[in-house]
Amino acid sequence: MNQKKALVIAFSNFGYIISCMLLYLVAIAIIFLAIAGIFLDISKGSFTVYNLLDEVGLLVFSIAVIDVSKYLMMEEVFKGEGNNHPKDKRRTLTKFAIIIVTALSLESLVLTIETAKTDVTKLVYPVLLLLTTTFLIVGLGLYEKLNASAECDA
Repeated sequence: MNQKKALVIAFSNFGYIISCMLLYLVAIAIIFLAIAGIFLDISKGSFTVYNLLDEVGLLVFSIAVIDVSKYLMMEEVFKGEGNNHPKDKRRTLTKFAIIIVTALSLESLVLTIETAKTDVTKLVYPVLLLLTTTFLIVGLGLYEKLNASAECDA
């Protein structure tokens, strides 16, 4: 029975490793494409701050994908090796959440600016995204406060 369990865990870990490598490669490709997009816009003479914001959004998204890949690798493949302390898990989750909130904030900012320039009547989606991001930040702050007080009590 132990041998079967070890085989299933090894097979599962192999799947996680392949998936994490693919996520990482996709993120690196997005980074290179974002940088190439900036240089292409400059060479065409169509470089604007809004194009730059789009490329920055892609870079932030790439960092989030890399962080997801790292998180999966650390939590699923190396789960037995360190990072088992609740404080470490909280830090990892907090860092991951901050990257997602940053990406969402940037996207809502870009969408708000672009929508305000084209059709003000369609501002509902960007505003809802901005409100959602605000709730995520408040929720993250509440999570941090409750965890910090729980650690002090323990």
